[in-house]
Amino acid sequence: MPAEPRPPMLEIYVSPGCVGCRRASAYADALRQHRPDQPVRVIDLATHQGPLPDGVIGTPTYRLGGRIISLGNPAWEELLDTLDNRLNRVHDA
Repeated sequence: MPAEPRPPMLEIYVSPGCVGCRRASAYADALRQHRPDQPVRVIDLATHQGPLPDGVIGTPTYRLGGRIISLGNPAWEELLDTLDNRLNRVHDA
């Protein structure tokens, strides 16, 4: 039986002084607690080295599997739906 594919990485870009970034960091913490199989990485632009991916033009920015899914914070339920739908597409492929 083949191993189930790992969910795509959720990257959340944040920056100092960004009011919405506090919520983004809280979302990351909540996902780590409630969805431990979902890989999440918070990327602080204050310490990020190298070029930014295309489309990261402000913070917070959410990327899933290399694709931008939200500029700014989505509603919590919307984020969960996006993660679930993306995971289902990966499993169905």
